[in-house]
Amino acid sequence: RPVLRGGSARQRDSLTRLKWMIGAASALAVALVAQHIGAHGEHVHSLKNPDDPIGARMYLMENVGANTKQLKARLDAGQIADAALYAGAIALHASQMPSLFPPDSISDASRAKPEIWQEWDGFVQAAHGLRDAAEEVGHAASQDRGDEAKAKARAVFGSCKSCHDTFRKPKES
Repeated sequence: RPVLRGGSARQRDSLTRLKWMIGAASALAVALVAQHIGAHGEHVHSLKNPDDPIGARMYLMENVGANTKQLKARLDAGQIADAALYAGAIALHASQMPSLFPPDSISDASRAKPEIWQEWDGFVQAAHGLRDAAEEVGHAASQDRGDEAKAKARAVFGSCKSCHDTFRKPKES
């Protein structure tokens, strides 16, 4: 186990964050395997065409939604260690969001608004904000700091709502 002696608080925090990210990635891999065998029934199970950016982003966004619901449920139930897993999945997905919105990939099948491409920097910033907020929740949860994780989760939920309000069309009735 590496020991960082005499390093700055920032270096120690970076090492702790790296350890959390490695742990979250490992836990996410286990969860993805479990998902494939049906452990998470409400998660999307398959991506029909990975070369289709519209289908891929719809798949990813549905998984973010499912993971967000599970994050909230785990935090509400006091299952803090489990919450770290879902926060890690959200962070990982959020880091991929901008890559799934290539120029001119708008479609009637998608609820993506043209504002995504018109306000590209704001969209990327929103995705990065979600990623960062989810990482903070995961870090707090992995340290079993439930109250802190719950407080930081509000930023995750707010980030989703803000992005949806700005960049996603409402559901048709």
